[in-house]
Formats: sequence, C-alpha cells, structure tokens
Amino acid sequence: MRHAFAIGLALLAQLVAAEAQTPAKSPAQSQSSSAPKFEPLKITPICSQERLCHLKTFYDIGNFKIGGTYDLAAPEKWANGGEGGTTLEQLGAGPLRTAYIALGTPIRNAAGEITNAVIINSFYSGDATDMYAQWVEGTALSGGSVIGPGRAIDTNQYYVVILDALGLWGTSKPSEGLGQKFPQYSYQDMVQANYRMLRDHLKVARAALVTGASMGATQTYVWGVMHPDFMNGLLPIGGTSQSDGGDPVGNWTFQLMSAAIESDPQWRATGGNYYNLPKDKHPNQGVAFGWSVLLLTGFDFQFRSQQDWAKVQPDVFYWNPPTPQAGASVNKRALLFDAVDLLWRNRAGETYNINDQLKRITARTLVMHIDNDQWLTFDRAKRTVDLVPGADFVHEKSPVAHYGVFSILKNREFDPTVAGFLSDVSRLTRDRGLVAKTYRTPSVAANITPDKSFWNSFVTYPFPVKKTTAKDSRGIAWDIGYMDEYAGTAPNPDVLVIIHGKGAFGGHYGNIMRIALERGLRVIAVDLPHYGMSGPGNLDRSPARTMQEMREVVHEVVVNQLKVPKAAYLGHSMGGQIVLGYALTWPDAVTKLILEAPAGLEEYPREVTVAPGKKLDLFDPAYAHDFDKWKATWDQTGLREREKNLTAQQIDDFFHFRSRDPVTGAVTPQRSGYFLRDSEYARLHTAQRIGMIKGDPRELQQWVDVFIFDIYAMVAELQEKDPASLYKRLTDIKIPIFLAFGDKEPFIPGYAFNGLNDLSRQLILPFMRRMDAAGGDVRVKVYPGTAHFIHTDEPVAFAEDVVDFVETGRVPTASAASVDRLIHGAPSDASPQAATAAAPTGLNK
Repeated sequence: MRHAFAIGLALLAQLVAAEAQTPAKSPAQSQSSSAPKFEPLKITPICSQERLCHLKTFYDIGNFKIGGTYDLAAPEKWANGGEGGTTLEQLGAGPLRTAYIALGTPIRNAAGEITNAVIINSFYSGDATDMYAQWVEGTALSGGSVIGPGRAIDTNQYYVVILDALGLWGTSKPSEGLGQKFPQYSYQDMVQANYRMLRDHLKVARAALVTGASMGATQTYVWGVMHPDFMNGLLPIGGTSQSDGGDPVGNWTFQLMSAAIESDPQWRATGGNYYNLPKDKHPNQGVAFGWSVLLLTGFDFQFRSQQDWAKVQPDVFYWNPPTPQAGASVNKRALLFDAVDLLWRNRAGETYNINDQLKRITARTLVMHIDNDQWLTFDRAKRTVDLVPGADFVHEKSPVAHYGVFSILKNREFDPTVAGFLSDVSRLTRDRGLVAKTYRTPSVAANITPDKSFWNSFVTYPFPVKKTTAKDSRGIAWDIGYMDEYAGTAPNPDVLVIIHGKGAFGGHYGNIMRIALERGLRVIAVDLPHYGMSGPGNLDRSPARTMQEMREVVHEVVVNQLKVPKAAYLGHSMGGQIVLGYALTWPDAVTKLILEAPAGLEEYPREVTVAPGKKLDLFDPAYAHDFDKWKATWDQTGLREREKNLTAQQIDDFFHFRSRDPVTGAVTPQRSGYFLRDSEYARLHTAQRIGMIKGDPRELQQWVDVFIFDIYAMVAELQEKDPASLYKRLTDIKIPIFLAFGDKEPFIPGYAFNGLNDLSRQLILPFMRRMDAAGGDVRVKVYPGTAHFIHTDEPVAFAEDVVDFVETGRVPTASAASVDRLIHGAPSDASPQAATAAAPTGLNK
C-alpha cells in the first residue's frame, strides 16, 4: 500500500522499553453515544500498548455510512459518511466506534467549542496508545518526546487528540464479527468518522494542527482536502497522496503483502471465513508472511545488511521454521492482528489518489519525509509538495528508512523551517476571536476566453468586490474596484488600508486581509486605476497618470466615500511609495505606515544609459499625461513589446527565479524573480499573469502599458535633482513606520536606473539614519529566505507582524530563521541570491 504505514511499534520491540501490563478498558465501559447492538468478537486487542489502554476513550457514531463516495464539492452529502455507503447497523452490528486519547489544555470560544486542538492520526498498524508512547513518552525509535509541556507540540498551549483509525484496534473493525461483510472503507471514511467524533463529541470547532506519521500523514493530506477550513496547519510526516498505480513500488509492496496473507492454507480452505475457529486456527501464517514481506524493505538495505543473521532471522517467514528463532518475531506479531483487518486496510490504498485535490489545501503546510524511504519514496513526496500550495519541505536520511518518520520531528524541531512552521501555527491559533465569513478561495478560471472581461469573468477575489467611481484632481472619473471587510461588531475598529504593488492587485493580499479580519481589524484593499478590478471600466482612459493622482483616488474612496478618517496604510513595492506620499499629503489620515519592500527610498537620474553609447531621457516630466510622447521614448527600450509577448512558460520561470535555455530547455536558477515560496497567493498571481494571455487582448494591453508606464511614474517623483522630490521629504513623516524587506530582495535598489546595488548600506541604513535624526519612529525587519513578495514568501509571519504593528506599534524582530542565521550563518543551498551590480534587474520589475 502506499499510504504511510509505519508497521507498528511492537515490531521494533528491541527499541522500546518493556511494558507493564494493565487490564484493557473495553469500549462498553467507556463513553459512548449508544450501547452496542451486539457483542463484538474479541479476536484482536483494542489497544496496542495495553499499559496505556486506560487512557483511551471510545465514542459511537450512529448510522455512519462506510464505503461510499465523497464529492468534495458537496460536503453536505457526506456529513455522515460517503454517499451510497453502508452502515454497520444495516449489517446487524452496532454503530461505528471511534477511539482516542486526549491530553493538554483546551481553549474554548464563546460557544464552548475547542479552538486549539492538535489532531494526531495513527499509522498503518498502530493506534493512539502507540503514538502516545512514541511522541508523548518518547522512545529510542522516536528519539524522545515531542508532545508535552514546553515540547514542540506544547500541551500548555494545545489540546491534543490522538486518534485510532477506522478498521483496527479500538475502532470498529472486521474482526469483531462481520469479517468480509464489513464494508470496504477508505481513507476518507477514516477521516470523516473522526471528524464527526471531534465535532459532535469533543466539540472541536477548529484544529490548530493536523499531523501524523506514515499512514497518519496520509490521513493528514486527506484532512486537508476534505476539510480545508478546519485547521491552521498540516504536518504530514512520511505519508503519501497516492497509493494506486501512480506509486508502483508502494502499490506492488502491499499487493505482495496481501497476496502473502491470502496464500495461507487456512485462508484458502475457509475462503477467509474462519471466525468460528479458535485464534490459533486462523490464517496466522499468512499474516506473518505478510509482515515479513514488508520488513524486507521497511529498513534501509545497508542497515539490514550490517545486522547479524541472528537479528534478521526472526523477521524472516518460514512455512516450516528450522529453529524456534526462525520467524519468531513475525509469528508473534501475527497473533496481534487479523487477516481480514489487514487486507481491508491494504485495499483502502489500492485506489487512493488525491493528487488532483491537493490544490484545495489552504492550511499552512510543512511536509517532512525520509530520503531513503523504500515504501513511500522520496520522489513521490517531492511531487506532492509541488502540488500543495505553499508547502515547505524538510527531509533527512535515516538508517531505519521509513521508521525514521517517528524521529524526524524530534531531530529537526529547531530547524529554522520547522520552528518557523510551528511558530506560524501558534500565531494563527491564538487571538482568533472572529471568523472571516465572506472569505472564499481566490482563483483564476481555467476556461478563459478572449470575448469576455478577464477580470470580471475569470478572476475570483478572496472577498466580494465593490465598485465605485472616484475622481482625481484633473477631474477624471475612474472606475474603481475595492474590497471592504469587517468581521466584528465594534463601532470604531482599527482600519488597515492595503495598496498593492506594480503589476499586482488587491486580491493578491487576501492572506493579510483574512488574518487581519480574524484579529478584529477592518480591512480595505483598493485596486489602483488600470489594475485588477479597476481595469475593465477604465479601458478608454490613458495609462498616463501620476502617483499623486492615484493617491487622490485612494483618498477619495477611503476618506470621502467610506468615511474612514484615520487608518493604518500598508503599501507594497510601488504601493509603498504611494502610501509614503499619501502620508505626506494627508498626515492626519494616517496612523501608521507598513512598507513591504517599498519603492521610494532612493533617487534616480533623469537620463539613463540603455545601451553602449545610447542614453534616453526616460523621466522627462512632459510624459506625465502624454502617453504617445512617453511611448516614443520608452518603446526604444523594447520593454512593452517584451512584456506583451511573454509566453506562459517564460512568465512561470521568471516568477519563480528560473532561467530556461531557449535551445536545450535546461533550467537554472536566476537572480531575480517574484516568489521563493510557491504559496497560495503566489500561485494566484502567477495564474493571473498567465491567464491574461488568453483573456481580452485589450485588458492585456492595458496591463502591459501601466506595468511599464508606472516605472516612469514612480521614478519621475524621485529625481535626484528635484529639490522637492518625494525622497527628500520623507523625513517630514512623524508617524510610526514598519519597514520590511526580504534578505533576497531582487529589485530594490534599482541598479538599472541609478547604479545602487546594496540594499542595506545604500537604502535601509541611510533611511534609518535620516529618520532617526528627524525624530522618526521606524521599526525594521528583514525576513530570511524571502524576496520581494514578503506576504507570499512568509504568508503567516508577515501578516501577523502587520496586525501586531497596527494594534501595538511593535514588531517581533527575531524569528527562528533569523536567530539561526545569526549564529550558524545562511544555509548552504542553491536558492537564488539577491541581485548584485552584475545583474541589473530593475527593468525586469
């Protein structure tokens, strides 16, 4: 099977301390929604670790349908199991039983529902007691505890629920009497049954994190696609998103295991109907054979080859063992399991493949995997990472191959990527008193046609778009699209206004909006004239307009029409320059400034050398409202033509810091681009820019025109010989400023126009010195491993920092990654580096 199946910890008994045995608590003695209708057979135990069985609680779900279909577009049809499935009651058995262990500190909302749960899924042959032993108590295999007070999963902060999976141990299973009549369940059934228990019984409204190792990680992926809004974070460790023929090695391995079970003479003699016989007459040899098949590849071959035969032989199956030691381990293990139970578990994976559904995942995701896993291979894990929006990937080699899934979290808990992920989950979980009910998954349609407006017909923003008309000082009436959302009830909440960058649009900042709304801010995001939803209605208007005129439009919408007299303003890139000028023009309207990789912190000459011996007067003030005159000069650079003719592949490569040889197709990293992390909103922006190629050609031309013209518009008000340039007036700003850059910023400074090439010494530090001398209040944070789009490369940390600054005026300047880099230096990898003098990238942006 391919799903993620650490074989049970009893299999590694030599690595676990001897267990004191205590009587197991039966399901009938535990909490249940109703009494069983029949007495289940007790062929297999209800707990893997009997000494921990007193921690396990049971809960029944009546009339849950098993083996049905799950149409993810219609969740109301499978609230109580898959559509068309069979209930256990229909087969004369009792209701479906779930089982779990809970520990930690529940935090409840006003409705009494838990909002800080951490869900731990069990692995292939394990249960909640196994995961408790591994991750709560800690074993030699796991390397120590990761759940507990002050641990990676902190029980002082979270309410941890460790689940059994349908089909084994404490849950309903074939070996309780139905045998082969038991409905063939799926991973979706596993997840939905536990979801029902969590919602109905434990009253869990939201999970901080869903995780698990091996098959527990496989279930974690399923949680993410079935219930994308239920959790803040996903942490699949050594799982898979496919175990059908798309994973030939994994599928082959578990098909062999199933065949081994069915080769047992007792299975063949009874046709698998053996429950009227004592346990020692069951097809136990076939089960032992099956475990031996798995063990052949479960460990790293080099590790196995170095073991003494005396240690290997107990895992080798024999029909007729030559010595008591031969096959002893797998024969003993077979007595704990049932043939049908294992076959049903294997078959759950034979048709499992959710690769096409992974794009539904919206939670912050970190995938962890073992490089030399021989069941769930590394290449399949990497493909899965590429399909999950914004997923991070941490991996390592282990001498015990797949079984390294139990220790990788302990081994890497202070790895900057892992620590950053856990910090993001923590920040997403606390201070969430509100729900952004109008949020929807942003998207760009696949069936784009040129006969309809691209923006109005094929782009979905994360929140509803409103429309208005706003005039600038020249009297031009602009058709403006904007979002204005508030999830609370306070009469005068803090307001955050978001101004997008050049080439971007308001909907691209939905992750900041959502987090800000959930933390109680009102958020307004305006599309500037000719951008996004402010594009289609302005096709007949010239792209030649100034930065100040765009500020006037923003002021008209926010202050005059929406009646927001004061707000914090966030500007990204070009938007940063706009809000700097906005604060200078209307200082009483701005309470704080958040500058994300802003333009505006440097000056430029008017004439620029564009080729050897050729200078152009690119920033002549006469171009400000004369598009034809501007074109006559700027088209000599070829920038408009180049931008308009980019192919989808060229766009995708550039956006992701890639260069592709036009002849060989060879791909190499390049020093400039947009996104280092392919997160949800990075994908949205990429899909938008590529989608415009197929859309209304007038809207594409409009976008190209303003994308290039606004280079002029920005630099025109930053002229080094202008005594009243925007740059020279920045020291007049007296409100608190949060200045954010990524340490891999590729576009700023604008080397191509002014020759500057040092972000720190020629931009940030001089700005800080000037502002400090003028009595300004500037907080600076540089985000490691982040480029120009901080809000997509750090979709949680940056958004949380923004809200913290709006609410308190403070920003946490240290992160796990920044601390680690200060001590250990930057990691050695092939990640693209920031632009240098040898790479004039200003024209690219």
